[in-house]
Amino acid sequence: MTNWRWVRLAVVGFLVGSIVALLQPCGAAAQGVLRITVGTSLSNLDPARTTTGEEYIYDNLVFNGLTRMRADLSIEPELAEKWEYTQDLKSWTFHLRHGVKFHNGREMTADDVIATFKRVLDPATASAARSNYDMIAEMTAVDPYTVRFDLKYPYGGFADILSDRQVKIVPKDLVGELPTHPIGTGPFRFKSYTPGDRMVLERNPDYWEAGSPKLAGVELRIIPEMSARVAALRAGDIDIIWDLPPDQVKPLSEIADLRVDSVPTPSWDAAIMNNSIPPFNDVRVRRAFQMAVDKRDVVEIVLFGQGAPTHSPIPPTHPFFNKEIGFNKADPEGARKLLAEAGYANGVKVNLIVPGGRPVRERLGVALQQLAKAGGFDIQIQTVPFSQYDAEVSGKAPIYIDGYFARPTIDTSVYAFFHTNGSWNVRLWHFSDPRVDEVLDKARLTGNPDEQKPLYLAFQKYLSEGQPGFIAYAVNFICAYRKSVQGVATHPMRWFDLRQASIAP
Repeated sequence: MTNWRWVRLAVVGFLVGSIVALLQPCGAAAQGVLRITVGTSLSNLDPARTTTGEEYIYDNLVFNGLTRMRADLSIEPELAEKWEYTQDLKSWTFHLRHGVKFHNGREMTADDVIATFKRVLDPATASAARSNYDMIAEMTAVDPYTVRFDLKYPYGGFADILSDRQVKIVPKDLVGELPTHPIGTGPFRFKSYTPGDRMVLERNPDYWEAGSPKLAGVELRIIPEMSARVAALRAGDIDIIWDLPPDQVKPLSEIADLRVDSVPTPSWDAAIMNNSIPPFNDVRVRRAFQMAVDKRDVVEIVLFGQGAPTHSPIPPTHPFFNKEIGFNKADPEGARKLLAEAGYANGVKVNLIVPGGRPVRERLGVALQQLAKAGGFDIQIQTVPFSQYDAEVSGKAPIYIDGYFARPTIDTSVYAFFHTNGSWNVRLWHFSDPRVDEVLDKARLTGNPDEQKPLYLAFQKYLSEGQPGFIAYAVNFICAYRKSVQGVATHPMRWFDLRQASIAP
């Protein structure tokens, strides 16, 4: 990096920090109750409809899936104690554990599993994960403890995707109560929820895994301001900060009774551009934005090095990452020329919506405002509470900042987001490219990595040409803990496995 670029980054970084600063009460300790602070309220308690990180934490504490993803991203049995599949990868049989009880005392059976997946697949449920499971042709309860899934096409990662957030098993007869009084099979039972304050979970005394959980309960404390979250952690009023901003890594790492964990992930943040409405319905405008901003600058300014630029949700650490595409240097003159060709000779003026209470994404929005200016983009920042995104922003605004968490497979990381009929795509970019559809459809038909790799390399090439939006980087996931918290690892999927968690006296 040349000296002038360092100077430019320093100036922009100062401006970003200053502007974000302008955008920007906890109780006593309870022995055995782990207190996690998050930034916003949970909008959905029905796991099939959950879409935010805070909701995913809850999903994995109150419910179980057929399979579970460990912190090393390997898959292990959960409610299914074992499974087998046919040689053609089109029929999968899962054998359920006997004696697993829902929180109301009723035993879980194959009928509950089938009802859960029927709800996710039903368009009326409006589950964002629906298109991830559209390979399911038929489900059969072979007996009360055995479920067979027959697929429309071979799918080698089927057991992997059953570990995802929205397919937690729920009681077939109580789905109507999920939004207000959820019942699962997980290590913690729902006790109460007060939006804007906290969710209280208590230990499930009948949990099916012997010796778990060790905690008496868990509280999700909702504290929108990061400065207040940090103060609460330092004072001992809470035990864990979920999703710590990268600028807090160094100062909190220097405090003796705290520990900070930062792990690489395929999670990503982006400027979501609505491809169906002006000005971003013109691919030249989307390309001009890419030309105006160097993603490497964004990583330096926004993440303080806690991440890496990427072209898609496939991160640079993955063997399928397309290294041949590269990352362009900022070319503001070229960006202005492309805008003029698109009919915007005087540049583009647009509101960029950023989520309040998400410091990294706020900083990303302000960084893009500053960096894209020379390329002809006059961006005004509008802050909206993240809890209002689903109703007011997603799929409606011309451009906004959002981020999405790691998925259990490459297919689930990209298909729903970029296939024309993908359930996340129709909520976000409204992007369509027949070439992308073709390679994503083909990649689903094989479990052979050697056959998948060239298809996903082509996917990234086509995506970089069509530019549905500005996918900024793959971001590390960071949490801060009091050292008294034991038995918890920072999970790259951004949830917590608290079965063995404890709090030292």
